[in-house]
Amino acid sequence: MANSLADAALVFLASAGVCMLVGTFAVRWLTQAQCVQPIRYEDCPPLLAFQAAKQKIPTMGGLFVLLAAILVAAVAGGLAHREGWIVLGAVLGLSAVGLFDDCLKFRGRNAAGLRKTPKLMVALAVGAAIGMAFPMTAASYNVVEIPWLQRTVDLQWAWVPFAMMVMAGCSHAVNLTDGLDGLAAGSVAIVLAILGLSVLSGDPRGRVLVPWCASLAGACVGFLWFNAFPASVFLGDVGSLGLGAAVGAISLLSHTALWLLIIGGVFVAEALSVLLQIASYKWRGKRRIFRVAPLHHHFHLGGITEPKLIVRFWIVGLLLGMFGLTAIDWP
Repeated sequence: MANSLADAALVFLASAGVCMLVGTFAVRWLTQAQCVQPIRYEDCPPLLAFQAAKQKIPTMGGLFVLLAAILVAAVAGGLAHREGWIVLGAVLGLSAVGLFDDCLKFRGRNAAGLRKTPKLMVALAVGAAIGMAFPMTAASYNVVEIPWLQRTVDLQWAWVPFAMMVMAGCSHAVNLTDGLDGLAAGSVAIVLAILGLSVLSGDPRGRVLVPWCASLAGACVGFLWFNAFPASVFLGDVGSLGLGAAVGAISLLSHTALWLLIIGGVFVAEALSVLLQIASYKWRGKRRIFRVAPLHHHFHLGGITEPKLIVRFWIVGLLLGMFGLTAIDWP
């Protein structure tokens, strides 16, 4: 089990290596199988022109990302405790929905994929399952830490609704962020690395989550070998929903869900931009706040090249992560 920073680093490296090795064959297979999905931006012709070159790039790369992460985490002791199985269940639940969505798209049965409601319902169900995985009277689990104050709040009856909200928010925010080459994978890797450091510094019981943080972060970095601009494969919904589920589950089990407002600021901004755009369109006579949402497309249409925009989002994510580390009560 990864009980030290050195152990976590080894798990990270192993997962990155496995992902790169498996990805070498998986990308070729996905390409030959023509696992591509249509790029749909009919309501925004300029953005459709930007994305036209990506029409033939295979998707569903999240399959080998999650496979590598789960295998390495299991070998590293990630399934030795109940918390690890909860993370695995959350990842499998949301990634299964994402896989079904991807298959609908690339098989041409439904170019738009699943409606938002089924995805949301599964995310809420997974959140409810996590919330009820421990007794409601177990105050040591039904709590969240308040950054910088070194205090916890016992949510009691509100724990299950809170868990549902976190899982739905995380899975969908990562899914929305997956719109530029490497943006989602790199941003998730940063958040998971910060979560891993926070867990290592805290309650020893929470260290059972370190193998998952390290293996998932490592797999994301390994995936960037294929997904960095110009991408040769995309995460797909199977990857973005699965990784979002992992972030949500780990944050809940480590009591750091409120930290995501800081260290996951990139995802918060992406999701918030969509909500604001929808609200403005409905309540302000079809007037828009952004050129197009999510936020990364707004900047892309503003003239920032894709590689520069991706790196800038990574920089913002890293700075927010470092800022979040200042909230840790280091021993």
